[in-house]
Amino acid sequence: MRFRLALLSLASLLLLHSGPSLGESYPSAPQSRMVPLDGTRNTRDLGGLPVQGGTFSKGKVIRSGALCFASKADAEKFHKMGLRTIVELRLDNEIGKDGPDKPYLTEKVPHLHHWPMSSSKGPGLPAYQTYMAENGKLFRDFFTLLAKKENLPLLFHCSAGKDRTGILAALLLELMGTPREVITDDYLHSMRITPKLKVEKAWIDAVYAAIDADGGIEPFLKKRGVTEAQMAAVRAHLTTPSLAPR
Repeated sequence: MRFRLALLSLASLLLLHSGPSLGESYPSAPQSRMVPLDGTRNTRDLGGLPVQGGTFSKGKVIRSGALCFASKADAEKFHKMGLRTIVELRLDNEIGKDGPDKPYLTEKVPHLHHWPMSSSKGPGLPAYQTYMAENGKLFRDFFTLLAKKENLPLLFHCSAGKDRTGILAALLLELMGTPREVITDDYLHSMRITPKLKVEKAWIDAVYAAIDADGGIEPFLKKRGVTEAQMAAVRAHLTTPSLAPR
């Protein structure tokens, strides 16, 4: 009996050891893409996610919460990554409340863009619907940046890194051909990191609904001024091709 119990205990330990890590147990493998920082918990690389023809190139596009609480060690991490562009989506009143991104981080980044992403309605689902309807120029400008290789690596952030950042991440991943279940999983991970950061599947579904209403991501972006050449450049810069089967 003791021998049998010992075998069962050993089997349990082996299963526990061989089970998936947090990063592997979700479709978007979020833990493996996290950028651990002192000033925010919601920073992660889009690199490694599946895209059409391969994976999203690592170290090229980072989504994040605000960098106003970043430490000098955080800044050093981004400097080592060679960060070239920061897109700041917070409103002026948010910056006034919490402060700007730390100067010791931004001073070595050549391209800084403050593009306040606003919504006339909200919060929750109405906000997402109006974000999609009212920020066409910002969407165009974002993809115009990504289409130029010299702007990469690029980091974009709002305040908590979940809503406005989540929308831009979803649009980019949709263009790259990432399955929607993976996009949604990455979006929902903000709440897993910090339960106080509320996000709901219905909110990101509003992003998909706006895309689908225009006939897909390419017509959606074209309608807002993004050219086919720019879309092709974004895919080319951010795709690591899969290895051909032998």
